[in-house]
Amino acid sequence: MKPVKKNNFFTFIFSFLPGAAEMYLGFMKNGFSIMAIFFVTCALGIFTEFEFIMAIVALEWFYGFFHARNVAKLDDEGFAGFPDVYVWEEFDSARALHIPAEKVRTVFAVILMLIGLGMIWNYVTEIVFKLIPNEYWDFLYPIISDIPSVLIAIVLVAAGFILIAGKKKQLAMPENAADVVAKEVFTAIEAKASPVQDEQKAKEA
Repeated sequence: MKPVKKNNFFTFIFSFLPGAAEMYLGFMKNGFSIMAIFFVTCALGIFTEFEFIMAIVALEWFYGFFHARNVAKLDDEGFAGFPDVYVWEEFDSARALHIPAEKVRTVFAVILMLIGLGMIWNYVTEIVFKLIPNEYWDFLYPIISDIPSVLIAIVLVAAGFILIAGKKKQLAMPENAADVVAKEVFTAIEAKASPVQDEQKAKEA
């Protein structure tokens, strides 16, 4: 689908939903990734009841709104050259976070499964809560109700460690192929030049 500038009024209306305006203009990957991140964060805020997540949701909404307005206001040349990439790739000029499309689909599939499991958990816990005797209610209710929040917190911590480990691995990676080839060429030139330099020094002596 080729991106095309469309009706300014509808573009403005769609800007209120993060990612919708980009998809309306034809930037499907960019808009879908913005919308998916926004709704996944909303779902995490609802299921975990972490208050700080709602602040992240607000930041994502403002980013999505102004991102859409900036894309819509691009001139024809800038609009034609705007890349339809996932939103995290816009911040990654070095392509260190390049993620294949297959992995992106897998991640979103897992997220949807987790959200579905969360909905099932809520349904099951409602039944369990009705079976808890009143004398055990104050003790068991906080434990059962906080299990999803604890699990998600563990997942977030694990994801943070994985990102840190990946960054360290990237910093410790050997030189890329271009650097290796350039170094070998430079070494070969120095090796060829050294006999000539030795001969010139011998003549001067």
